Amino acid sequence: MNKSFSALLLLFITAYISFAQVSSQDNQACNPEFARLLVEQQVSESKMVEETDKRIKILLRSADFLWKFDAPTARKYFMEAFQVANERFNEKGFEETKIGDKERAITSLKPDYRLEVIRAIAKKDGEWAKRLTEQILTEYEKTSKERTDEFNKTREVSSLLGIAQETVKNNPNLSWYLFRRVMKYPLDSHWYFTLYSVATENPQVADTLYLELLRNYANETPRRLLFLSAYPFMNERIFGIDKFQFGTSVPANASPNPNLQKQFMETFFRRIDIFANSADDINRADEQYRQPEALYAYTTLQEIEPIVLQTFPNLLERFSQAKAQANSLMSGENRKKLEAREKINESIGLGFDGRLELAEKADDEGKLKDVMIVNLIWAAEKEEDYKKTENWLDKIQDESVRRDATNFFNFKRSKLAIEENRLDEAKKYAERIVEIEHRASLYFEIAIKQTKDVNEVAKVMDTLVEVSKMARQAKDSVAKAQVLLGLANSFEKINHSIALTELSEAINVINRLENPNIFSTSVTRQIVGKEFAFYSVFSTPGYNMETTFEEISKKDFELSLANAKNLNDKYFRTLAVLAVAKNCVKNAPKTKTKNKP
Repeated sequence: MNKSFSALLLLFITAYISFAQVSSQDNQACNPEFARLLVEQQVSESKMVEETDKRIKILLRSADFLWKFDAPTARKYFMEAFQVANERFNEKGFEETKIGDKERAITSLKPDYRLEVIRAIAKKDGEWAKRLTEQILTEYEKTSKERTDEFNKTREVSSLLGIAQETVKNNPNLSWYLFRRVMKYPLDSHWYFTLYSVATENPQVADTLYLELLRNYANETPRRLLFLSAYPFMNERIFGIDKFQFGTSVPANASPNPNLQKQFMETFFRRIDIFANSADDINRADEQYRQPEALYAYTTLQEIEPIVLQTFPNLLERFSQAKAQANSLMSGENRKKLEAREKINESIGLGFDGRLELAEKADDEGKLKDVMIVNLIWAAEKEEDYKKTENWLDKIQDESVRRDATNFFNFKRSKLAIEENRLDEAKKYAERIVEIEHRASLYFEIAIKQTKDVNEVAKVMDTLVEVSKMARQAKDSVAKAQVLLGLANSFEKINHSIALTELSEAINVINRLENPNIFSTSVTRQIVGKEFAFYSVFSTPGYNMETTFEEISKKDFELSLANAKNLNDKYFRTLAVLAVAKNCVKNAPKTKTKNKP
């Protein structure tokens, strides 16, 4: 009787699911007109949302959503968003938050929502974006000279360069407008990062941009010119004494350009010549928190010398002249400063083997410090490095540092194993990590790797089930909600019904939390000691709530929409509904175009 009843019940549930599960594409109610009504309903309800940052985001997403089939309403939402963003900036100015230990927390900058609105508009209307840019820069020029905060001194121009990089492919006219508009301001580090970002999208545009920058900033100080020193050589770091203060990754599709290298060196040699013969330059006060200009010239020429000898012998005469001029500027005080900085740079620039040697020597002399072992973890790059480091973990004296360092050690080691497709080892190291969100992040990466191998597909379900058990045993938290969203997204690829279950549980957790920030797309690892603090940020695959709703609703419009409306928070509910409605817009019938005679 029981077996028969169970079989009948299972048959009924299967039939119900088959009946209820109607994809967005097949559901007649899921169409652009219905999507538009959903959006307008959510925007209307969002007027009751008190937090202006949430209101701006709702307006932006709604405007972006409506642009294709109701541009006037979309423009109205964009305009309202910009107005709210301006009012917020006038009230609060630049905003920031702290991450990590209170005494040694790192500063995390919150968005300037004025620029977020321009970023969204730039994708739709370049001319409108230009007008708003001028409005922003007019205000920037009034206040920039009074700013002393290094984080916010050039926030607007840095953000505009980010928008320029994002529009290189689809709106090059806007990109070049923004590039040249920012060139009216002093050369700064944002160009160093921008060049590599543009090169990722279009190397030819980046090379052209570089030449224009070199011409535009040819008379900048030697220190500032060094922000243009890395790109021609495709170096991760700039030349000179400040090289360890800046670092970035080189695009995989980029390669060194001898022509640009030569032009940079000629420009730099010329600037040293002018500097050495200018009383105003020589007597100019050093920039705040910076070294004397002579040190930038001198140390850069030291690095460039072997390049000139090996590759550009025709520049040797000009190089020798510049070297003599830079040497003449090195006073006794300058040489003392150089010696002190070189000692610091020497320790920073040590690789794993060098740091291990320092730790072993200190241990023999009874001078071993916790920070030396943490440095080993940070410098480890190969599995062999991790094997050598493992026995050092127990030598960390501070209990909290030992715990956090061990977790970070296993996190990094697991990520390396995933990259090298040693998935069983990766899971073994991940199991040793205490924090649920960090462990789950690794499990998701393992599952993604497993799906790429047809022989591993059976293991994907096991991996995700382990994460699901882990999540349900945890206390309600933002991390738990994010992991459940990640599970819903991951299960969607292999079992839609389970994905809906995980989504429903994620919503229940979110509703039980008080004002949770569930939109983080990264996890932060920190190791804080009495005299040091290390922080590292890693992206989290699959945690995005909107992406999860959009993916699941492709197969099941009604249940996905019902889940979205179950969110108690108006802001979360709006974004989830918009994500579901996106698929309805895609269902719009394609209009046939007649061939012109």
